[in-house]
Amino acid sequence: MSQSGRAPREDQHVCRRAATEGVGEALRQRVPLPTRGLGEDEVRRAYDLDDEDRKVMRFPRHMRTLLNSIDEDEAVKIKALLNLDPKTVAWIADKNPRELKNLDGAVEFVTSSRTAAKVLAWCFVTAATAFGLVVTAAKNGMDLFQIFRGGK
Repeated sequence: MSQSGRAPREDQHVCRRAATEGVGEALRQRVPLPTRGLGEDEVRRAYDLDDEDRKVMRFPRHMRTLLNSIDEDEAVKIKALLNLDPKTVAWIADKNPRELKNLDGAVEFVTSSRTAAKVLAWCFVTAATAFGLVVTAAKNGMDLFQIFRGGK
């Protein structure tokens, strides 16, 4: 036993702990904190709270409003938009609301043009098939008429 009434091992443990805490405090004072990203302030604040307060860690108001306004279908659309080519995203981001409305009209026009082209292609194929059938029927009709008249 030492003079403090503790065993020598306990004295070593206390000394090591004090030294470790001193080094940790010195490092905290000398090493600058890295720049923080989105949400890191909330996480740091949560670590400083006790267990009772930690139950209510929340996003900032603007993030809660955004997340509450998005349903599952919209989240899928947003994910698809985020996966676009960065050049496309930058091009769309530079547009004002009037240009975006015009862009919506252009997309509708292209879509309806494609639909009209499919209908016209179907009509052309149908007309060509009908013409072929008429020519074939006429030729076969003429051959049949000649057979009845005693030709061939």
